[in-house]
Amino acid sequence: MNKIRRIKDDLPCIKKPESSTFSKNTLTSFCAHDIIYVANVFTKGCDLMKKLYTVIVMAAMLILMPLNAAAALHFDPARGEISCKNAPEGTVYLDILVAMPADDENYTAFNGQIPYFSNDEETSGGEELDIDENSEIAKYSEDGYVSLSLHHKRAKAYQVKTDGSPSLLVMDSNESNSCDFIDLYHAYGDYKAAYVDAEGHVLGVTGISERKFSRSTPYGFSADGSALIYHQHGAHPVVIGITVAVMAVLLMSLPVTFMIISSKRKRGK
Repeated sequence: MNKIRRIKDDLPCIKKPESSTFSKNTLTSFCAHDIIYVANVFTKGCDLMKKLYTVIVMAAMLILMPLNAAAALHFDPARGEISCKNAPEGTVYLDILVAMPADDENYTAFNGQIPYFSNDEETSGGEELDIDENSEIAKYSEDGYVSLSLHHKRAKAYQVKTDGSPSLLVMDSNESNSCDFIDLYHAYGDYKAAYVDAEGHVLGVTGISERKFSRSTPYGFSADGSALIYHQHGAHPVVIGITVAVMAVLLMSLPVTFMIISSKRKRGK
């Protein structure tokens, strides 16, 4: 009890009146009132911080909700779904081309992974197309672009669908040694595609690809005549950058906002 009274006596905000009628009870009353006032100010400040924190958390949840939804919907970047329309007559499949030089460590003259017909969900093999190392698509190298499915060492399978669903090109990729379509894009740049018939003749080639991001579609390619789109699953990097910047601004503004409001309240009193 004596310790508590000594602490109260030391409070700098309280000055003892010089009146002889000043008593210990009066000092205790003054100190208690001051302590209650400080506690109320502190409590109001904490309540304000909590409200601001709640607002920022809610804003962050609204901003991050689309990104979380995209993360929940996962597609394998090593599996590319391929479709085309307005293709030249006789087209059987669309072969993806990459600007891979012959001295690249992943280049091979012919990997033997011949595209095959199959409508199965699993890439377990099927009737192979009449294509070999002497086919036109295997020898194609215009502007440095070559067949990804026939010349890349990590090309695993090309499943050509005949039921109208997208064909499937699969790369041999794993966590320790990644080789998916994102890696390929960063390694070789924009893609192209060749319209190929059952004997490996090149019937036409698209222009360079346009990369589009989507949070609801898998990785893959879609061609329409001379146009080619490379679909990359997920949010656009610009969107991610803006989201991170907004979150950073919101977090940094929290203490500043609290200080401004507290200052205005003090001046009002």
